[in-house]
Amino acid sequence: MMVRLMVFSESELLLRLVGDFARGLGCPVNPTLAPLARGVQTELPDGDDTLLELLNHVALSATKAGVDLSEPLCRVMYWHPGASAEVAIGLRVAEFNLNKHSPAGA
Repeated sequence: MMVRLMVFSESELLLRLVGDFARGLGCPVNPTLAPLARGVQTELPDGDDTLLELLNHVALSATKAGVDLSEPLCRVMYWHPGASAEVAIGLRVAEFNLNKHSPAGA
C-alpha cells in the first residue's frame, strides 16, 4: 500500500516543524500542490508506524506553534499499486493529551 500525508495550515512554523520531523524520519517532503492552501506533503514508507508518528507530531507542533489543534487539516491518501482508485481521508485533531507513560501492570 502506498501512503501520502498532506498537512495544510496557515502556520509556517507548524509546517516547518512537521516537514523537519518527516525529513528526520527519512521521508521526502515537498510543498503541497493545492493552490488555495499552504501545506507540506510526504510519501510514507510501507508497513511501519510513520503515519502515527507524523500525526502525533502535527498535534505536538500545533501546540508548540500556538495553533488551535482543529486548524491544521491532515489529508491521508492511500492506494494499492495497480488499483484503479485511491482513498483520501481528511483528519483534524479533536483531542490531544500528553501524559506520563506508566507501563502495563504498574
